[in-house]
Amino acid sequence: MYHLLYQSQALANFSLPELLELLQKSRAYNAARGITGILLHAPNGQFLQLLEGEKGTVQHLYYDRIAADPRHEHLVVLSEGPGTAQLFPDWSMSFRSGTGLPAPPGYLAPSAAYFRVSNLVQAPPELKHLLLDFTAGYDDSPLAESMIGSRR
Repeated sequence: MYHLLYQSQALANFSLPELLELLQKSRAYNAARGITGILLHAPNGQFLQLLEGEKGTVQHLYYDRIAADPRHEHLVVLSEGPGTAQLFPDWSMSFRSGTGLPAPPGYLAPSAAYFRVSNLVQAPPELKHLLLDFTAGYDDSPLAESMIGSRR
């Protein structure tokens, strides 16, 4: 298992339909290639994504596709290398959707993403810390606020 964690900044705000399209396309692409992980999108346009899979496949996705995507800038690889365990059994995406959205396959509400990350058992501490900080910072729901408060 190989992992790559990066962050980036969107050049323009993504609308809800654009985020849903990104979710659908990314999930299909990754599933066909055995890539798992999680993509987090914050209201300020920041993305944080953890990719897991075979080394060459993960590197091709990031360096040849994601890094070349003109919709974002300031890409920074935060962590990359072999991992001891798969942290996410599938690929999912989390973002604020507003109310009334039926949950499409692969969508995680921000509070669910925070809960999922906070319960990672086999994650290296520094990786878990990065994911927790990001998920805690973009969810202002009462549930997340109570979880964040109890973590402090």
